[in-house]
Amino acid sequence: MSHFRFCLAPCISLILLVSTSIFVSSCRQTLDVPIEPQSSVASSFGALQNSLFSTTCATSGCHDARTKTAGLDLSTLDAAYQHLVNATPTNPNARLDGLVRVRPNKPDESLLLIKLDSSRLHRSDGYGSLMPLGSRGLAASQLEFIRRWILAGAPKAGLVADTLLLLVPPSDEVLALAPPAQGIQLRVAPYTISPRSDREIFIAQTNQQDLAMTKFELVQRDRSHHFILYGFSQHTPATQLPRLGITRDLYDSLGRFNPESYRGMNYRDFLAGAQSKTATIEFPEGMAVRIPRGMVFDLNSHYSNGLHQPIAGEVLFNIHTTAPERVRQWIKPLSLSNLAINLPAKRETTIEQTFLVGQNVVLGLNAFASDTLVRVIALTSHAHQLMTRFVIQIVGGARNGEIVYSATNWQNPPIIFFREPIVLRRGEGLKSICTWNNTTDQTVTFGFTTSDEMHIVYGYYY
Repeated sequence: MSHFRFCLAPCISLILLVSTSIFVSSCRQTLDVPIEPQSSVASSFGALQNSLFSTTCATSGCHDARTKTAGLDLSTLDAAYQHLVNATPTNPNARLDGLVRVRPNKPDESLLLIKLDSSRLHRSDGYGSLMPLGSRGLAASQLEFIRRWILAGAPKAGLVADTLLLLVPPSDEVLALAPPAQGIQLRVAPYTISPRSDREIFIAQTNQQDLAMTKFELVQRDRSHHFILYGFSQHTPATQLPRLGITRDLYDSLGRFNPESYRGMNYRDFLAGAQSKTATIEFPEGMAVRIPRGMVFDLNSHYSNGLHQPIAGEVLFNIHTTAPERVRQWIKPLSLSNLAINLPAKRETTIEQTFLVGQNVVLGLNAFASDTLVRVIALTSHAHQLMTRFVIQIVGGARNGEIVYSATNWQNPPIIFFREPIVLRRGEGLKSICTWNNTTDQTVTFGFTTSDEMHIVYGYYY
């Protein structure tokens, strides 16, 4: 099987199908934080803490004192030093390879530098995602500062690297994604996200031609959380379709849900999407998703702005197509969700949900409900920051109990394409088993924000 890492954001429509967004500040790179002059900085590590860790990595839902993703707290100088220097990483492959997060005098054996430097991080190593997650990588000068600090013994005090290396001038990001040779390009034009806030928008537009989607790819500006392409079914009443070309905010100016954003969500299906800054997903040869002419798309973009000044959001999304006569198998997007989530405070909780072919699911959405035989070709998962493990098992048949998917990274779970489809007949299905560690003082339930949780299986099948 092959792996491609990306994360599908939760469907807001899921909760409406029963009566769904995350909005995590992943590790975001701050490119415009002023650095104190060399003469006034107490230490090189202090400059690194102030210019990178505190402003970029120790954001809510990432390496802050509460969440400590991967057991790493970078919220203060003392905490960061304790969790970095000579600290054992939680990544099992990094441990097996003898790495520590920061090994003094040895940059090549320091996981911190490897995770920040795209030239050092290789997928085959199994060390996880490049950081900062969902943003541009660090500048070469910033990486050189970290390398020099480690090479000098990674001291907590003292000036051992020139802080001018940490200075990266502000710049206006320009997105670049060539339109597909065959297909269409969709665009969410630049829009403003206010300081210290999230903004999630929807824009409806009509598809002008019959499409056989074989691949999709996207690029988003920094600090993006996700882009999702939805499509309204042909059975959607005209009164339930959103107005075309109008930017609909998920929340109004008072932080309340905007009813206009919900219009028609009961008739809207997930088509494609990703959370990462860039993504490319290609279906197996001969397979395609049918998108009919006249379908109303709903373009959903979400950004999280942890800075003290406004930023702009923007998305370019390509749908690559082929001639319909070249399609050997039409496939459909898969969405299976469990809304019955209740996580008591200060406890680890595991919840299982089974989705059977030909049967409905209470408090959830089962894409298999009307089928008698399905063949699953790809799976991925979605949960929020309290998730520690997400497993999918086969239920029934000769492969009963077989684990076909597992993820421990809630921010960037894998999407797995199977060499041989998973064949499920009526009464057989998939079981999603999700474990959360609720370290908060409050009970957590299903919901939209990073303080809520989700339990969703995405994929493709026929």
